Amino acid sequence: MSKENLISDLDYASRLAKEGAETPLLGGPIGLLWGILLTSIFFYQWGILSGTFGISESSLFFAWIAFGVIGGLGSYLMGLKINKKPGSHSAANRVESYVWTMFSGMLATLFIGIIINMVFADGSYKLFDLVMIVGFAGQGLAYGVVAKMSKIRMLHVASFIGFTASAVCFSFYGRPVVYLIGSIGSIFTIILPSLLLMKKAGGSHD
Repeated sequence: MSKENLISDLDYASRLAKEGAETPLLGGPIGLLWGILLTSIFFYQWGILSGTFGISESSLFFAWIAFGVIGGLGSYLMGLKINKKPGSHSAANRVESYVWTMFSGMLATLFIGIIINMVFADGSYKLFDLVMIVGFAGQGLAYGVVAKMSKIRMLHVASFIGFTASAVCFSFYGRPVVYLIGSIGSIFTIILPSLLLMKKAGGSHD
């Protein structure tokens, strides 16, 4: 590698680091939307499976479909708005967007696989426990990557909570109470971090 190439690479790395450290993350509103949806759907599923609500389990299928449609459409519309904001194409925001897009793709694949298993095999609603367990672990991974890129320490805490929530939920796999735990966990792994990111992003423009 020539001296010129080395200097160019170091300059590029320096710019990326500066972008990551100085540009606020703008995905808070999307995270808040999904946090509210997940907290609600997990609480609803707990109420159905535990018999607390006295509603048929078949309603879960339609609830999850509504969850996907509202979340997907809401994310798309919010994404269009976020893309017009200053700093939306910074390295940190691009990494945040890519990581969470891949995270969503992973969960969608798992969800589709569970539906196919339930239709053509002997799967039950207990398989959805896996979505929550994998989802919390995925949050831990996603937050960890974004935290390294953005230098936002709070996201390291969110990453740790995500991994912890996954382990706790796994220990209650197959029991209705796991969804109550998941509902509470989503408040701490998604809603609160999203609100803090929104506050940080708003403060940076003052």
